[in-house]
Amino acid sequence: MTKPSDFTPQRVLEVQGDPAAKQTKHANREAWLFRLAGVGLLLAGWAIIATNHSFGSPTFLIETIVLAGLGVFGFTAAARTVRIAVNTEKRLRLSLLVHNMELEKVAMQDDLTQLFNRHYFFERLERELETAKASQHPLSVMAMNLGGLKKINHTYGLRVGDEVLQNVGRFLLAQTRASDIPARIAGDEFAIIMPDTPAAEADTLMTRLEKRLASLNVVDRNELTLTVQASLGYATYPDAGETVDELIQQADSAMRVRKNEGESCPPSDANDGLTPVPPVFRRAESS
Repeated sequence: MTKPSDFTPQRVLEVQGDPAAKQTKHANREAWLFRLAGVGLLLAGWAIIATNHSFGSPTFLIETIVLAGLGVFGFTAAARTVRIAVNTEKRLRLSLLVHNMELEKVAMQDDLTQLFNRHYFFERLERELETAKASQHPLSVMAMNLGGLKKINHTYGLRVGDEVLQNVGRFLLAQTRASDIPARIAGDEFAIIMPDTPAAEADTLMTRLEKRLASLNVVDRNELTLTVQASLGYATYPDAGETVDELIQQADSAMRVRKNEGESCPPSDANDGLTPVPPVFRRAESS
């Protein structure tokens, strides 16, 4: 994705086909025409002085010096004015570009987790699926659910729940590949688009995420330590479906199957004072 650091004032005017760059070139041509006109007026004035006074006379020399001084001042002032105007235009355009990119980032990012948001996820999935169909490459989608978040919010407050989500967001950003697109779909629901990823690779990634999530302290304070286990499932194009809806439905179904399996096997440390918090959330035993 384009970043503000990719832009410099010089680069802004070098963009091929940029209308503002064309306007700048046109303004430069006009400036040179005015310079030539100024030189012509100076030469005409000097010719008038030469016809009215003899060469070498004090009056001729004084008027020539005054005329040359006025010409130098005029050209210097005009050049400085143009330079200030061009630099001001560059700064304004760069500021506008950065502002637009910040708005674009806000439009596609989830504020709490810093992952992509639901709207961008589905928009990007449509594009990635079209690319996969055109290139005949696989495409995998992973669904992820954090059970017990409502209970966490009720027991410890919304700030703790937000802290859980923020840490899970940072975890997904750190553990997914550069080509993956992790997103927060709803309150406790996440998803990952994995371009050019067959089912075997998706399964490997899912297993790795499950294991590392199990040992992740999403809240670690003196009075409270929470670890999280998530339910995950994936679906791969073209075997699991050929539309966005089919892939999402299959990934969600696979995730729910694994979630039901996990809930039927509660962890051994369930009697830690947090029951009936679902087993995907549990309080870590104090050492």
